[in-house]
Amino acid sequence: MNKYLKLIFGSAIMLSVSLPAYAASLDELYREIIRDDNQGYLPIFVKNRNQPELLFEDELKSVMPQPAGIKKNQTINLIDERQIKEQARLAAVKKWEDTVRAVKENRVTPVELEEINKHVADNDARAVEILAWMNARGVGVRQNLIEAFNLYRHAAELGVPGANKNAALVYRSMSRLQRESLSELTR
Repeated sequence: MNKYLKLIFGSAIMLSVSLPAYAASLDELYREIIRDDNQGYLPIFVKNRNQPELLFEDELKSVMPQPAGIKKNQTINLIDERQIKEQARLAAVKKWEDTVRAVKENRVTPVELEEINKHVADNDARAVEILAWMNARGVGVRQNLIEAFNLYRHAAELGVPGANKNAALVYRSMSRLQRESLSELTR
């Protein structure tokens, strides 16, 4: 039995010495697989032991040319200012549309009321008309026909069609005391 073991180990050693070794290690096998997959090119993430490392972070920074007008270590803002303004405008439009939708669906919260008041302060004719309607109906605010009348008149001054007609309808629905207090305010 000892004789057979010596024969087997001896032949294994002779066989391994006589055959040329294509890859010396698993690392070399891996590199060859990567080279085959990349048509002979070894990507940067696989370091090649036979070649010097070319990309050191510090050396790369010193080799890279600096754009004109930009100081070293100065950050460059790649986002265009126009894009930022456009995104802000679109967000404001969406917020206003959501506010109008909330008024139509009778689910006005203080957030929507604040948005409407902001637009009313900017003399937005549509916002003035919406706030007048809210005051006339009592949607999102306590019903206030005097305020509704005044807002409809302001909307008419801003050129809202039908605002005078709505102001007249609100006036007709007022009580005598409300009309008297209204006439006291206009004196």
